[in-house]
Amino acid sequence: GTLDPVGLPLATATLSGEQADDPNYLPIWERLVATIGRPNFLTVADCKLASLANRAYIQSHDGFYLTPLPMTGTTPQDLRKWVLLPPVPVQPIRLPDQSARAAPVGQGFSLTATCTWTDADTQAGVTWEERRLVVQSEAHAERQRRGLQDRLAKAEQAVRTLNTNAKATTDRETLDRRAQTILARHQVAAYLSLTTREHVERHTRYVGPGRPGPKRARQTVETRTWTAHTRRRPAAIREFERLAGWRVYVTNASSQRLSLSGAVDCYRQEWQPEHGFHRLKGGLLAIMPLFLRDEPRIRGLLVLLGIALRLVTLTEFCLRRDLAAAGETLKGLYDGNPARATAQPTTERLLKAFHNITLYRHQTAAEVWFEVTPLSVLQRRILRGLGLPESIYAPPASALIDSG
Repeated sequence: GTLDPVGLPLATATLSGEQADDPNYLPIWERLVATIGRPNFLTVADCKLASLANRAYIQSHDGFYLTPLPMTGTTPQDLRKWVLLPPVPVQPIRLPDQSARAAPVGQGFSLTATCTWTDADTQAGVTWEERRLVVQSEAHAERQRRGLQDRLAKAEQAVRTLNTNAKATTDRETLDRRAQTILARHQVAAYLSLTTREHVERHTRYVGPGRPGPKRARQTVETRTWTAHTRRRPAAIREFERLAGWRVYVTNASSQRLSLSGAVDCYRQEWQPEHGFHRLKGGLLAIMPLFLRDEPRIRGLLVLLGIALRLVTLTEFCLRRDLAAAGETLKGLYDGNPARATAQPTTERLLKAFHNITLYRHQTAAEVWFEVTPLSVLQRRILRGLGLPESIYAPPASALIDSG
């Protein structure tokens, strides 16, 4: 669990890889409640949180949730019905930082439903009002439309190529099976109809050896081949394009607490925890290669890396916030391009900016004294943005040597 908008990990768990994620959401939520000190915060998670039991638990403990519904059960049918025949007016969605003249990032509408869940063990029931946010992302819709057109073109070309395969075209069942496999592989079976056509060629040949002549015996030989042909289904393609980019989100937060556009903006920030945990896959905090086999030691290593990840995340957030408040950028963080400026520096680049700091130790017969590389303008600005005093890089005090 992470704290937005920082993306700061508040609770982590080390789990075996063969376990499902779903049962771990509520224990993590309870740890977040204990850490934050209250339950009435908004939990944003993927569709693995969306089970009715999980939502009922958070609701019954005075928490709030926002999660997409998985495309299982009746959700696909409900979504199709709501999108093709919206029960309420559809409204454009703009993010808080967008201007009124900017193109909407999507559109959507909100519905209200009553949810009921009963505990199978205690028979205790929970009933609450839930909002169903039916939302279309224009960018995601465009990607899906382009993806379908690309898959259609590739499937059609693959079927045409199949027709040039002599072994495939001599047997109708083989040809049909391989063509259906192509449509399934490209996920276009619902959008392309497939037909096979028979082709008969007749050739007259002489029977037996001998010279050609009018009395020479002849026979007609028929060669049968088949070709596969596809045809697009316009109605199915149009329906796909209308449904592209739509998804159903559920929340128990009121519209005053979480508007439709606010919910979209909130869920779009889900990249932040992913960005943080991606650091554990490579770079500064990479877990691999892992040379430990003892499970407690592995857990201990991950705890230490989790602490380091918190520090890396918080460092990045604090400096970016300071730069934004001052309306400034940093230069000198990019090798080979010292004039390049950025207002979104990463912690990795900030640490690299201090790689030249060296502590020198000088010793004579009478005393020992120390010297530290002077801080540059960039380094002093970074320390100031992080609220750290420059004195942390001051050299240690000199010491006299006791001649004894």
